[in-house]
Amino acid sequence: MTTSSPSAQTWPTSMAIALPDGREGRILAALLAVLALLLFWLACVAPVLDWYDARAQRVAAIEQRAAREEALIRMLPALKAAAGRAARLPERALLSGESDAVAGAALQEQVQGMAGSADAQLTSIETLPAEQAGAFRRIGVRVALNAQLPVVVALLKAIETAEPRMLIDDIRLTATPVGPQNVQLPLDAAFTVYAFRSGSSAEQTP
Repeated sequence: MTTSSPSAQTWPTSMAIALPDGREGRILAALLAVLALLLFWLACVAPVLDWYDARAQRVAAIEQRAAREEALIRMLPALKAAAGRAARLPERALLSGESDAVAGAALQEQVQGMAGSADAQLTSIETLPAEQAGAFRRIGVRVALNAQLPVVVALLKAIETAEPRMLIDDIRLTATPVGPQNVQLPLDAAFTVYAFRSGSSAEQTP
């Protein structure tokens, strides 16, 4: 009597998988096809699309950076011009001096020197009380002179372009009422010149 090994045994026909046919078979085949397409999309198409999307983002970032650099390059001439203007600003914008009195004396001496250069004879010059202006002390002198108009204009121009920076305020011009015809008469001119030094009133020595 011969016996067959377990591996040689066949499965009962009742355990075989029977695929449906007809309409149900077509539906199953369609579902399997859709599943296969979905798996193909997830395994092949989706990674490729993600790669293209990441590459497009990198290209867009590079283009934006290139646009910014191009804009900066176009701005270089304006920046160089601004740097040139800054280089031409006065090196000394404030009065020197550790007190209002010292700064006032320096301002008065400088105005007198500019008047001499403009051939203007000052009739009076008076130092005004200093005032606090923010973080600075405003130092002023009141100037009076008798001169022809071109001389007055030359002195005012010299003060406006002086270093340290000076401001002119309260200009008063009075013409001589009587004089020969066709003769340019001198004017009585008076104005205030202001300049600034760093410091505060609390720093002043009593």
